[in-house]
Amino acid sequence: MSRRDERLARDTEVDSVATLFLWVRGGAFGAFAFLFGVGLFHFLLRSRFAGEAGVAAAAIGRWRVSAWVYYNAHLVPTDGVALEAVSVVADGGNTLLRLAAADPLLYGLCLLPPAMLVVGGYRTAKRRPKNTRWPRAGAAVALGYGFVAAVFLMLASIQPAGPVPGVPEGTLLRPNPLLAIGLAALAYPCVFGLFGAVLGRRAPWTRPSKQHQDRQRHRK
Repeated sequence: MSRRDERLARDTEVDSVATLFLWVRGGAFGAFAFLFGVGLFHFLLRSRFAGEAGVAAAAIGRWRVSAWVYYNAHLVPTDGVALEAVSVVADGGNTLLRLAAADPLLYGLCLLPPAMLVVGGYRTAKRRPKNTRWPRAGAAVALGYGFVAAVFLMLASIQPAGPVPGVPEGTLLRPNPLLAIGLAALAYPCVFGLFGAVLGRRAPWTRPSKQHQDRQRHRK
């Protein structure tokens, strides 16, 4: 094999170790994005409920309510109960949209999951190893995000220990499981993670030393 053929083979082969790190990095970003979203919602909503809604949120568990509202941001309704600023809706629904009806700025929270997934797909695709296809970057982010969304659904479906004011006893309180899997764990991460990867596909990352070698080669 000539030196030219060896160089061509080296430039076109896929680095399996670097590709594995792409899956790990993209999956970790997706998982972190979901957990960060739940944490941010918990911080932003900690003082949003008062009166009957505040008592109900305390009985349900503030972290659980924050998780429900984060699923609401994926257009996933909550079965059994929804909360407004001061009242409880026993039929269920979308708490985030009910709060946003009184404070339109909260509609912006619906953009948080798509934004984080697009950024994750973009950054992972932009820093992908050379000769690695860009869809893998979006798929890695989607896999991490979707996995955590599915696992967190089980945690968010744990029932409160005691009665919840304004809710009939025995009512099952949880994010709608079918829509949570279909939207939060599948549709959102796949669509927006891959969209971010599309944006980052034309800027593959190479090591600085390799870039320097390429410039030196072109000068010759």
